[in-house]
Amino acid sequence: MDLHQFLGIMRARWRFIATTLGAGALLTVALILATPATYASSATLFVSTPTTGVLDPYQATLTMQQRAQSYANLATDAELLHHAASRLDIGITGSQLGRQVSAKVVAQTLLLEVDARANSPELAQQMATVVSDEIIRMVKNLETPSDSDVPAPIIARLAAKATVNKSPVAPNIPLNLVTGLLLSILVGVAGAVLRDRLDTSVKDSEDVEEITGSAPMAVLPFDSDVPDHPLATDSGSGMLGEAFRVLRTNLKFATLDANRQMIVVTSAVPNEGKTFVATNLAISMAKSGRSVLLLDGDMRNPNVADILGLENSVGLITVLLGRSTLDQAVQAHVSGVHFLGTGPQPPNPAEVLDTQATRDLLNRLRSTYDLIVIDAPPLLPVADAAILVTEVDGALLITRYGDTHREQLRQAIARLKAVGGRLFGTIVNQAPARAVGSYGYGYGYGYGYGYGTRRGTEPPEEKKAKAPTKDRGRRALR
Repeated sequence: MDLHQFLGIMRARWRFIATTLGAGALLTVALILATPATYASSATLFVSTPTTGVLDPYQATLTMQQRAQSYANLATDAELLHHAASRLDIGITGSQLGRQVSAKVVAQTLLLEVDARANSPELAQQMATVVSDEIIRMVKNLETPSDSDVPAPIIARLAAKATVNKSPVAPNIPLNLVTGLLLSILVGVAGAVLRDRLDTSVKDSEDVEEITGSAPMAVLPFDSDVPDHPLATDSGSGMLGEAFRVLRTNLKFATLDANRQMIVVTSAVPNEGKTFVATNLAISMAKSGRSVLLLDGDMRNPNVADILGLENSVGLITVLLGRSTLDQAVQAHVSGVHFLGTGPQPPNPAEVLDTQATRDLLNRLRSTYDLIVIDAPPLLPVADAAILVTEVDGALLITRYGDTHREQLRQAIARLKAVGGRLFGTIVNQAPARAVGSYGYGYGYGYGYGYGTRRGTEPPEEKKAKAPTKDRGRRALR
């Protein structure tokens, strides 16, 4: 992973990092508030030889230096701490006291420093004083010969009394805050990289090209206005209108030899946006002057009529059953697109599609229109789309950025190949603006659309109030 990829991950996962940082900051503050204040006090002992010493000064100094660390170690002796705890009379044992006091030799000196910590400054001062007294007593007992009147060659004296310090030594709020924030950032960055490495969704052109063998035909960036305005091509100068004009041009180059075309628009799994793409592609094609029929081939979950504001009660099924003629079932839309709905939902959609009557009807439609765009069900859950693919010129496969998994896309391609279908191209849907450039698509600004909500892309509150039009946009996810 190079620096460019790392920075891309940071931009893509900045919400995760910010959330982790915020959670870490709150946790750090909570720990600081939950940590009781700790106060410290220290007393200093001086280890020396008496002025009337038995040993010469040089030998005495060497002896004291050799033994000073031993005295520091013996400061936590169980018997010494037991005596100190008894003198304190505060209801703690010697072992508990040992966890609150320590002793160390000041480097290059004969000074022994006794430190004590407690939840009040007075108690810390009292502990340091008592333990210092016990150390002095212990040194005297150890150094005084038991069978002689000779004075101890080494003694410990109090050099500095323990004082009362009102300022707590813990918690160290600035240090704890800085440490907590740094750890939170580290965890956030590491988590973002890990999530990206474990993410198997389609997010760049390499993913699509590796699986399909060609780069995406189009990349449609997210647009939060689509739930309110599902017919994105209504605005001829908008980004979505331009995006579908680019898709229209690319599709023409993919089918140069065909005067009359029949195209299936499908996806690997539901909620990838196939209905939205099929509807707006048909409208874009119609605006180029071609006669276009938009056929809702998703009998299990028809949604095209809702987007166009037309009727779905008559359509393919009513024509096949002879309850209406084709001319009666086809409806005209103000965009110039002709629409044929599904009609009543049959109990066996796949069997209906795989009949000679359906094939004859599709051939009749092919001879009537320059282009037929069929909104088909997803490839993987049901067999409907695979049946339709065998009767058309090719398919457009919709993938949703960050949601369609690479294995799902791979299985959808395999399903197309298994029935001998032709893939015109893949459309990456709902890509964030930052990712559009990675596909090498666009003319300095993003094209595309978006719908629904995903990964923090919720529309503003004022848009959420527009339920009727938004429902139409959301149903385009099918």
